Amino acid sequence: MRIILSASKEEAISAVATMVVDKIESHPKSVLGLATGRTMEPVYQKCADLLGKRKIKSDLCFFFMLDEYTGLPSNHPSSFKTYIREHVMTPWKVREDQVAFPPVHGIDIRSNAESYERLLKESGGVDLQLLGVGTNGHIGFNEPGSTKETRTRLVQLTEETRIANSAQFSEGETPKEALSMGISTILDSKSLVLLATGKSKADAIKYLMNHHDDPECPVTYLKSHPDFTLVLDPEAASKINLNI
Repeated sequence: MRIILSASKEEAISAVATMVVDKIESHPKSVLGLATGRTMEPVYQKCADLLGKRKIKSDLCFFFMLDEYTGLPSNHPSSFKTYIREHVMTPWKVREDQVAFPPVHGIDIRSNAESYERLLKESGGVDLQLLGVGTNGHIGFNEPGSTKETRTRLVQLTEETRIANSAQFSEGETPKEALSMGISTILDSKSLVLLATGKSKADAIKYLMNHHDDPECPVTYLKSHPDFTLVLDPEAASKINLNI
């Protein structure tokens, strides 16, 4: 595990965005895994700025979304599909056929999950997977209790996660289920980059630093990956001591 302790939130965001844009520039046909959430919004905006400033095109890349709520129409304003269209596809000039969305519509969700796994394999695998972390240590929607062997599957969201995401659903009930890449699916990626910012993530980061492969805090599974970079701002790192 490589740790980048940034001097500010802005510096942490810039560090992650630079990794993504450098990857696209050096490998124009990269397969990138996209995470959602408030943590990633400024990262994607910074990526758009860098792509424009450095005159780099992403038209040969392919993108996989990490997860998606079930029970929402694809054009729902709080769906992750809408999020990716707004924060990545439009500003990066990415076409619809460059992005694979978790197939949450249809009767047979298990079959849908298996088809997503096949598509990931056929793509050659994700070269760089972006990740955030929940306050309870979840990655994607792999909640506490998830095992290391899990693949893309239907998951039940914890009340803690639903409350954390409730602001996105002011006009309706927060979904109770989602389709998410599993831990093993995520670990198949060639490179992992996790960004954590803010005091609310400090406990999860402290737990990550002190535990390995703990199902009660799924982010700890990432430490076994040979190319895992953890990027922190001062608040997310406030409960750990790196001077050892």
